[in-house]
This record gives sequence, structure tokens and C-alpha cells, in this order.
Amino acid sequence: MAYIIAEDRCVGCGACAWVCLFGAPAPGIGDKSVYVINEKKCVSCGHCENICPNSAISPDANHKPIRKVTINAEKCVGCSVCEHICPEKAPHGQLHHPFEIDQEKCFQCGACAKRCHHDAILVEYA
Repeated sequence: MAYIIAEDRCVGCGACAWVCLFGAPAPGIGDKSVYVINEKKCVSCGHCENICPNSAISPDANHKPIRKVTINAEKCVGCSVCEHICPEKAPHGQLHHPFEIDQEKCFQCGACAKRCHHDAILVEYA
């Protein structure tokens, strides 16, 4: 799931790149005045859509908003990858012990789930 930029409405202002915590939007290869979103980096948080002054950014057809992100304590090995990848530091805990997610800090981007090598992070979609 990712967001897409309508090339006919993109003015190349770079606001999407500035607000993205994961580096997904970047200038296009041929036409540097139009931005594109790298699907592999996009975590579908929607920050770019919210900041775009021309409403050029929208979810792709397969987008499902995330309702909640949780950690399965039985699968979590306490590696701390989730804590390091999260811009809000919502996952927290001690190394080698199951981590937890502070729901007040989590903005449901799902980046931690994409990076978890143990499938311990569960994403509930709306």
C-alpha cells in the first residue's frame, strides 16, 4: 500500500518530501519538477497527503488505513528494531524482553511492522 502523486497537479514544491519521515517522496527521474513516491519506502501514514497544497497526493487503490498497531509478546524477541525505526519512539522496552507500543505516541504508520523480522507486530486495518 502506498500513496501516489497526480503528475498533472504536482507543482514540485517538495512539501511531501519535507514532511515524510521515511524518505518516500522524491523528484521524478526525467521531470525533476514533479515528485513521485517510492512504494518500498512509503508506510501509508498520510502525512504527505495532508500537507500537499494542491491535493495532488492520494492513497492508491489498495490503500487501507491502519486502525491499530500492537506487539505480540509471544513472538517479540526484544531486538529493538521497532524502537529504532519509529520516528515517535512508540515501541519501547528492554533488550531481549518483549516490547510494547505506547498507543498515545503511535500514529499508525506501520513502519515497525514492515521492519520486524519475527512477525511480532500486528497491524489492524480499518
